[in-house]
Amino acid sequence: MPKFYLILLLTALLCPVSRGDVSIVTTIKPLQMIAEAVVQEYGSVSSIVDAQQSPHHFTVSPSDRIALARADITVWIGPSFETRISDFFMQAQLKAKTITVIDTPGLRVHTIGNGQLDAHLWLDSSNAIRIATAIAERAAELDPVNAASYSQNLESFGVEIESRNQQIEQRFKAPSKANYAVYHNAYQYFEQQFGLQHDMVILQDPEVQPGIREIIQLRSQVNEQRPSCLLLDFDSSLELVNTVLNGHELKLITVDLLGSNVDSSENTYSEFISNLTDDFYRCLYE
Repeated sequence: MPKFYLILLLTALLCPVSRGDVSIVTTIKPLQMIAEAVVQEYGSVSSIVDAQQSPHHFTVSPSDRIALARADITVWIGPSFETRISDFFMQAQLKAKTITVIDTPGLRVHTIGNGQLDAHLWLDSSNAIRIATAIAERAAELDPVNAASYSQNLESFGVEIESRNQQIEQRFKAPSKANYAVYHNAYQYFEQQFGLQHDMVILQDPEVQPGIREIIQLRSQVNEQRPSCLLLDFDSSLELVNTVLNGHELKLITVDLLGSNVDSSENTYSEFISNLTDDFYRCLYE
């Protein structure tokens, strides 16, 4: 072997390359997208909840347990969101390396009708930046060699989000006369950030199906407000929707709350918010 190539080989073997040794496992894909923006090539990031599954009803598989146990950092929203796996995250061994998003300082938070915390925190991009900051700080502690890169990636993420926010504000600048309904009140973080407001909600609590009296009231609301659009989730009950609408015709738009239609890259969160904007724009202006 030529001496030059031998030197290169020995250098590669003896001098560790500063690359991704920080492994992060999140529960849902939006958290994965935020973490990817911070870590990029300096770590590995994955999520355990399929983007078309309900995080409320998700249970941890043996492979998920292994992935979470091996991760350097785990990230979840909190016990009010990933309800069925909250006991698992409260275990001392996992809790020590877990970022619980709802405990992140400075978050903008909203409640739902019964006074409970609305856990869809990632739909407000200012919250996404604060979550990214918490991840960057923890990654820097574990991997100080690449701390400057995490900081720079965080700054770039903030710049990208600010640019995207300006584009979104411009798209919603013109007033819309359209009334719209939502299957359940899951979008208010995005709505309040950009000055939008739905006119009616079909399900006040997604865990509880409405009774006959509530359905009659909802039908009356539909007749009075005549919504032109209804925003649905992947797991919305079309049977319930048809029962409530009772023949009223409108646009049905399925909103991708968990980013199932977004491919992994360093700008996935920005793309995710852009797709969400497209859904609202089609509802309000087209």
